[in-house]
Amino acid sequence: MTQPPDDLDRWLAELAGQATTRDARSEAQTLRRVILNEASAEAPPAVDDDHATEQLLFRLRREGLLKRRRLPAWGYALAATLAAAAIGLVVLRENPTPAPDVVTYGEPPIWRGAFAQFEVRGPAPRMRAETLVGALRAEGVQADIYASGAVYTVDTELAAPLSDALVAQFQALGIVAKPGRVRVEFKP
Repeated sequence: MTQPPDDLDRWLAELAGQATTRDARSEAQTLRRVILNEASAEAPPAVDDDHATEQLLFRLRREGLLKRRRLPAWGYALAATLAAAAIGLVVLRENPTPAPDVVTYGEPPIWRGAFAQFEVRGPAPRMRAETLVGALRAEGVQADIYASGAVYTVDTELAAPLSDALVAQFQALGIVAKPGRVRVEFKP
């Protein structure tokens, strides 16, 4: 046996457009027209899935229903690492170290025995030390350069006879070159 339809069932049927027992000015008919007008006023349906996804995302953002994307936990670690690397590059750029092929150690070794030690004071000690090392190596003489703070030390062993270029290079520094072990300290 079927049950008689109650008011809610009749109202839903009227809203769905299946039954028109009431007049055209009823609440259900008015609500039905509003819903149909709103649906037709919306944007036409998307042609492809990408466009439909974009439309949906736009509506969700507009209504404030889409949560903002947050940086994952590892993203903060990556950002901190990149910031530290950038700061490190700035610090290294401000205080350049001598080229690795030129500077051997941070401090010169301790020599025992007889050797000639000279001190040269003046501007640009690094450049002057590298110039001396370049001249010595150009003449085939082994030379090591050490950097300790602002002091650059050049160690070499000069063999007799000294070439005129080497003598001229040492004279330009105010040093009388003689065969043997030589240490020259360049200080600002």
